[in-house]
Amino acid sequence: MNLALSDDQTMLQETVARLFREQSTPERIRAAESGLDEALWSSVCELGLPLMRTPESAGGLSLSLLDVALVAEEAGRNLASIPLVETIVATRLAGQFGADALVAEVANGAAATIALHPVTPGGAQVVPALTGCAFVIALSGERLIAHRDPAVEAPANWTSMSALGAWTPPATPGEGDVVLAQGPGAVAAWQSAVEEWKLGSAATLAGISLQALRLAAEYAGEREQFGRRIGSFQGVAHPLADAATDADGARLMVWQAISAIAARAADAAAQVSMAYWWATQASGRATEAAIRTFGGYGVSLENDIQLYYRRAKALSLVAGDPEKELQSVGDRLWSNGSAALPDAGEIGIEFGWGSQAEAYADQLRQFMAENVDDELRAKIHHSTKAHSKPFAQKLAKAGLLYPHLPAEFGGEGRSQIELAAADAVWEEMDWNRTASGVTEFVLQLEMKFGSDTAKQEIIPRLASGEGVGCLGFTEPGAGSDIFGTSFKAVQDGDEWVLNGQKMFTTAGHIADYILLLTRTDASGKKHEGLTVFILPMDVPGIEIQPVHTLQDERTNITYFQDVRIPDKYRLGAVGGGMQVMHTMLGLEHGGIVYHYAMPVMLRHAVNWASRGQAGTRRIDEPGVRRRLARAATIVAVSEGISRRDVWAQATGNGAISDGPMSKLFSTEGLRSAAADLVALAAPESLLSRDEDLALVEVAMRRAIAMTIYGGTSEIQRSLIAEQFLKMPKSRT
Repeated sequence: MNLALSDDQTMLQETVARLFREQSTPERIRAAESGLDEALWSSVCELGLPLMRTPESAGGLSLSLLDVALVAEEAGRNLASIPLVETIVATRLAGQFGADALVAEVANGAAATIALHPVTPGGAQVVPALTGCAFVIALSGERLIAHRDPAVEAPANWTSMSALGAWTPPATPGEGDVVLAQGPGAVAAWQSAVEEWKLGSAATLAGISLQALRLAAEYAGEREQFGRRIGSFQGVAHPLADAATDADGARLMVWQAISAIAARAADAAAQVSMAYWWATQASGRATEAAIRTFGGYGVSLENDIQLYYRRAKALSLVAGDPEKELQSVGDRLWSNGSAALPDAGEIGIEFGWGSQAEAYADQLRQFMAENVDDELRAKIHHSTKAHSKPFAQKLAKAGLLYPHLPAEFGGEGRSQIELAAADAVWEEMDWNRTASGVTEFVLQLEMKFGSDTAKQEIIPRLASGEGVGCLGFTEPGAGSDIFGTSFKAVQDGDEWVLNGQKMFTTAGHIADYILLLTRTDASGKKHEGLTVFILPMDVPGIEIQPVHTLQDERTNITYFQDVRIPDKYRLGAVGGGMQVMHTMLGLEHGGIVYHYAMPVMLRHAVNWASRGQAGTRRIDEPGVRRRLARAATIVAVSEGISRRDVWAQATGNGAISDGPMSKLFSTEGLRSAAADLVALAAPESLLSRDEDLALVEVAMRRAIAMTIYGGTSEIQRSLIAEQFLKMPKSRT
């Protein structure tokens, strides 16, 4: 797995970013609203960018699809008024079929474009970047033709802010037109060029979106209303955080689709359509949110933010209704839809876990196949009901219970990437690991902060699978704000007396130990005077009350009344609770654990739709495939965001916002996708007779809880706004 750009790719990106910043200024953009910035185009041609995908044999650079995406993203950020992606794609086609004269024209500064749909003589078609182009390449039947000097019959309207226009191809090739190729090979070449255009355009849209949001965030950090900067209001910050997550997901989806092409993945063509469709949706949300942040100023023509909205709108619609692209996703995944794809080139990045991690996942999968009998399989559930201490002990003996721990504690020193690959195995079985996951936190904190005597007691029990841990953080008056705890711990000699109430102590009813956050000093600030303990659950004075939830799970309320424990159960220093809690946050595996519920939910939905009923299958209906495709796209975007988070944690190369983005998108995405699929299957989804539908319906209910625990979506949005968009703190 590798998501780091090479030195050459970084240099390319920085070079074009500097060029566009210097030359694609607001004044230049406005001067070329519906045409071509010739001076900028000349500078771009000097760098050889229009020939970056043209074969070296034809005088080009033979760079990769990822290189195009990087350049296109920077062009989008700076609203470059040039036909960059279109010329790159058209020139590659010309070079592929030996049209050296056309390639030479582009090398000397000419621009070119491509018709995105097959043409018919006399039938007009809207073509992107048509104004100012020397030639347009179009597919007519099975002939691929370069038409010179295309006439713009209907220019773009004001909304488009683009060089697009309507063009009617001649009945026969005219003087100077070039028939590049004909036959199935010509059709395939044109198809691959259109797919490449989609990827480049999706990257451009991602750049437009991210820059529009940056401008909005900067404005929100300066503009004051009601005596405060408006960026500190959640009503301003949170929509921008949602849009930023979607836009960054669009950028990663382009990378992911390119990686799929390079790996010759079976769903690569579907991923291209996913990338383009998602970018059209994300750009609409991002640019509208940005305009709204500026208020009335945002719709004023004097303000630059409206330029981003108009450019995004044009690029999102020039190929037609984006929903047709969503239909292509469904057809390419579950029907006979297909498309020829361009060669990816040497991209360097890899979204796959890698052979070592996949081998470890297979090892776990094999162990489960050999050791999960019918009796144990019958207990599998998405809640702590699935926890089996005997099976946990068997996993521990095999080194599979807490595999990333050192060997002396029963682990194998596995990496975070290996753990992420293995997490999928558990979700494939619909097996919840909350109990062991929480126990892992307790175990690791005991290892780091526990007293020697407590370590000797607790670590062997937890590491062997004999013991289970739970968390005691939330209180009636301290939910997301856990440092507002009022749970009292009073020292009495060598003992501590505990009094208070903890909410949502999931697994508390089967736990042997609890990780307990307490207040030992109320005289200072709320984040001071906190002390953490790990103590047995069987000491006198602890009472557990069950709480049953919407998602068919049990959690608990745990009461402590004059509970006495020896000081050996204290973690760290008295008043050192902040250090312990910060360490725990560093142990989080990230949003990937939330993500895995999504592909499993989708798999069950596809299973339901693929089964025949009365001689028909729901998946054969275009509308059903389109709804499934929407869910599949959300799953794919979540995959990219979540894998980026895992890679960032494993390598230390990520941003602080990676984790919050992963958690927010995977949980909110599951909530949205599952609810839509339950509606699609209604009213059958209201019954429990179809096992697959039942699991989709459960996923819908689980998703609501997932947006709450582990940090609510509102908390994640605030973190994204602060860390990714650099906005003021937003807590009200």
